[in-house]
This record gives sequence, C-alpha cells and structure tokens, in this order.
Amino acid sequence: MTESEISVATFAASLPAEYRDRFNAEQIAVHARTSEIRAGSAIAATIFPWSTVGQRALCVVADDRPGLLSLISSALTELGFDVDAAEAYTRHAPREAVDIFWLRDPEGLVTSDQVGAFVDLVEEILAGRPEKTLPTPVPLAPAGLGTTVRFLEDADGALTVLEVETDDRSGLLWTITRALYRQNVQIVGSKIRTEASRVYDKFTIVELDGTLIRNERRLTIQVEVLSAIASAS
Repeated sequence: MTESEISVATFAASLPAEYRDRFNAEQIAVHARTSEIRAGSAIAATIFPWSTVGQRALCVVADDRPGLLSLISSALTELGFDVDAAEAYTRHAPREAVDIFWLRDPEGLVTSDQVGAFVDLVEEILAGRPEKTLPTPVPLAPAGLGTTVRFLEDADGALTVLEVETDDRSGLLWTITRALYRQNVQIVGSKIRTEASRVYDKFTIVELDGTLIRNERRLTIQVEVLSAIASAS
C-alpha cells in the first residue's frame, strides 16, 4: 500500500463500521483529505460526488464539541441552504466530527466558492461572532401528520436515540439541534432523511460529560424539541 492508501485506511478504521459500509473508497479518500486539510484549523469542508447522478454532498470535518451540529446548521441556514439528509460520525483518535450533508440549493449544485463562504462563516461564529437572528422556518408543504418526538433503544438497549418525525420546512435541522443544545446535551451521532414532505431524524445524544440521559431528563428534552418545532410552525 502507498502512504496515501495507508492514511485513508487509518482514517476509515477510526470511524464506526456503519460509516465504512455507507461510503465507497473514493468518497472516504475525499473525507480523509478533508481531515488532513483541517490540520491546525477549526473546520474544513469539501464537496464530493454522490451516487445519484447530478448530486453532490458536503463533508465537514471539525473539532468535536457540544453544539457543533447546531452551529453548522445555523451557518447553512444563514447561507440559504436546506438539508435534505445528513449523517454525523465521531472519530476518537484524534477526536473530531465527520459530518456529511446532502444540501438543497435553489440555485443549483453547491460550488467551491459557497463552501469557502460556509467555512469562513463557521470560523467567524467559533471566534465569537454574535449569532444572527435567522428567519422563521417555512413549511415546504401543507401540514401533514403532525410531530412525534420519542426516545428509542440503541443496539445496547439504552435509551439514547431521540427520534423526530415532522413536516419538512426550511431551517428545521437548526431548530432541532439548537433546542438540544439548549438542553445541554451532546449529539454524538445523527441520521437525517427527508421523504416527500416528511422528515425522519434520529439523534444519538448523551449528557455533556458523556453519561447516558437520565430518566427524569427525557421528558424535558422531548418537550423542548416539540416546543421549538411548534413555535417554528
């Protein structure tokens, strides 16, 4: 194996098995290069080809920290992007977040210039720029089947997965992740998908110290997320 191939293999091995099953070798190589580009910076992002013809996805690699997904969602919303789907993974050596976003851009495919503007904006926010007031999320279709927020068991039987099902609307991911951040929980993994006018999101969450969400905290978290979605409707 070449040095580059060893680097990519090491990167892939540092992520969960579901990540390696989800992406092919070419895509993982792009993600690994994004991580290398980030060296010494808070964040790096790269667009890469997806299996669907004419569609590209955005890989974001950043220092893992509480509220990161909310911060990224805020920047995407501020720049006018909506998230059709997303997946979040965490590397542990080194500890960094590897997040993949499939974006809906009303003006067409995401460009390199737009990615650069996104990185600059995230760096500004991380440096302490005051958070802007974002537009109220706008439903993208008539009201559907309502909203469900519930905890599910993970593979180990622990109730750490929060499932959210609701109508799709602009800025929804930011609304949900901001509500979770306000509850002082950490998102360690997520799967976001949109089908027609419905959104099906799953967030693996823990307390800031890495411990499981306590029984008495679950209802409070559910109510916070439900209230945030309702107020944005």
